[in-house]
Amino acid sequence: MPAFATQSDFMKLWTQSGQEAERKLQKFLLKGLDTIVQAGSDVLAKIKVGETIATPVVRWMEEIAYPTAVTAQWNGTTTLTFSGYLFNAAVSRESLRKVIRVGTILERQSDGLQLKVSSVSGIDDGAPYEATVATYGNTSGSADSSGVTYEIISEVWSDYKDADETRSLDRYFREVGTQIHAETFEIPKTRKNTKYEIVGDEVEHQITALLEKMRRQIAYAVLRSRPYYSSGYKYGNATEESTMCGICTWPSIVQSEMANPAVYVNNNGAEITKEALDDLVRNMWLTEHSDFNTGSWYIICHPLVHKYIHDFDISFRQMEYTNKNVGVAVDTFDAKIGKRFPIISDRYMAPHQLIVADLSKMYYGYYQDDQLDRKELATQGRYQRWLISFQTYGVVVRKPRQSIGMIYNLAYS
Repeated sequence: MPAFATQSDFMKLWTQSGQEAERKLQKFLLKGLDTIVQAGSDVLAKIKVGETIATPVVRWMEEIAYPTAVTAQWNGTTTLTFSGYLFNAAVSRESLRKVIRVGTILERQSDGLQLKVSSVSGIDDGAPYEATVATYGNTSGSADSSGVTYEIISEVWSDYKDADETRSLDRYFREVGTQIHAETFEIPKTRKNTKYEIVGDEVEHQITALLEKMRRQIAYAVLRSRPYYSSGYKYGNATEESTMCGICTWPSIVQSEMANPAVYVNNNGAEITKEALDDLVRNMWLTEHSDFNTGSWYIICHPLVHKYIHDFDISFRQMEYTNKNVGVAVDTFDAKIGKRFPIISDRYMAPHQLIVADLSKMYYGYYQDDQLDRKELATQGRYQRWLISFQTYGVVVRKPRQSIGMIYNLAYS
């Protein structure tokens, strides 16, 4: 028996019985199903299958790194008023004091104006959160009409300065639930024993078709499944029919915590453009600090969306008459920030969505002792009935804000 079962191995195990057949089922069917599913989906072929779990909910801890910028408004003299978000939540005294203290130097992103903080009493007093500042480093500029981005440059320190407040990062839990996949299969005795012109074995034919259906079911779940929602997402035992969380659901989850339309882009029913894709990649790097130097980054879309990517810059491409091929095949995208992304065109992807994702941060898996199982059900007639079921969890995504960017509401045809 090979390390991973093939489609024909599935058929052999289904026609066998006894304890040895059951052991083979438990040992090979699940891995075989993974292999068959991954062979039919380019995305799933690149996602890890994790260890089995013994709880209905998978939890892991996330930590938000110290931000490199804040949103603030300068009045042109000595007051800087903070607004917006820090650590994925509206600014507060606690979050601001983790990044702003006396001596902090801020630089306005738009023109390089630098301000040095001389007092944080306005932050400690509560909203509106204000710091006393002065221009620094021989820079100058006009007042802000609204909140703009100020980058945190450095902190002025001296040998005789005492630490007035220490800093630490908070952690929180993210979680995903499980989902039961089940199918029933039945066949009458007459049909089982009848040979058709194009069907040599009726049982094998029916099970092959059923496995194809289960392949699609897992692929759709890993990409597009959404957890049950009622005043918040419900996982595991919190709902009778728990559903897992798919890759494409994660962007909407993190956007509900803190909206960033620069990386969760509504394309308003228009075709995908090179400029929109470039902007998404740049904004993921600029606003969410996605690390494109590590991991396994891909652009993932439906084939009907991929056809628009095929036409990017087509008028500038050189076509040679000696070429024996007709048509174009684009499988990579070179972003203007200097990074190259392979493109995956997957039929199980939602056609109105495109994502830029680090697949190395993702995995799904199975519930302990609830792997692919066949169970024959008693009947009163001349037919056999089977129940096929298994339970998966996922998809776990580490640092989802930094790992996935999305353009949605795309045109497709």
